[in-house]
Amino acid sequence: MSFVSMACWTVAAFTPPPGLPRQAAVRAAVPEATVRAATMHADGLAASAVQYTVALPMMYALLSAHEYMSHKYLMHLELSRPDTWVWLKSLIDRLAGSEKALERAIEANGHVEHHAETLDDMALRNDERWKRTPVAKTLDPDEWRGTAFNWQNFLIVAVTMPVYVIPTFATMGWSAPETMAIFLPCLLLQMLVWNALHPPMHGLRPVPAHVGPPSWVLADWLLESAYGKWLFENHMGHHVMGGRCNYNVVCPLADQLLGTYVPPEVWVREMRPVAEDANVRGALVAPAGVPKPPVCAVRAGADDESQSGVPLA
Repeated sequence: MSFVSMACWTVAAFTPPPGLPRQAAVRAAVPEATVRAATMHADGLAASAVQYTVALPMMYALLSAHEYMSHKYLMHLELSRPDTWVWLKSLIDRLAGSEKALERAIEANGHVEHHAETLDDMALRNDERWKRTPVAKTLDPDEWRGTAFNWQNFLIVAVTMPVYVIPTFATMGWSAPETMAIFLPCLLLQMLVWNALHPPMHGLRPVPAHVGPPSWVLADWLLESAYGKWLFENHMGHHVMGGRCNYNVVCPLADQLLGTYVPPEVWVREMRPVAEDANVRGALVAPAGVPKPPVCAVRAGADDESQSGVPLA
């Protein structure tokens, strides 16, 4: 075949028959498999964009829900009430082979005792009368007195939360290893924020790396940021209101959705006076401008044990 003949054959092969529209001619010239592959690729890109866009907000929502549930129902012993989550407690008792196994585990967390020790300015009581109480003594073995996440806590959450995190992410197309690659750094970040905020706000020293996620990673930035100030005030309200609201410490969302968020302008009216020279464990680290409770003067003749006072004029 000559060059001229080959050229004529090629032009004829790609020239639409008379009356055939140009678009149809183009479709006829492109293999159907190629068109289908291109369409699937475009659909895959769109699905991946949605998948990646939703991943972090979904993880945040799950961490917020976990923080809320564990704080309200475990740390504050609501599961110890006879009429709360009866089916779950019965199941755990059967698995553990003993009665009230969950209640005994919950009562050992020290969080309720931490609330009893905390004054409304967030300082921790340290007077001799308080230190002799059984409640105070339960916190003595822990230098951070129930305020910090240690590595054991991190491991427990890292093992238990995937029970529902992995299935949730599977509905969005993520495999279990991919989900864990997102979950573990997010969990670590949550605990880094907690340890940067919670122990210092109660006058305790920063958490070192050999104990738990270290405070120093975020402490300097956090307490100077608007986010840190909001978290500080939010948790302050949790203490002032007796642990009945503002259960989210690091990941606000669940409180707002479930109606347990109380803003500062409400809880600040409930602040109780704190003695002017109260004996406390350490200097508080607080952002500028956070609410302060009324100051009381120690009554004449009162010793270090009582810390009782009367409002200053």
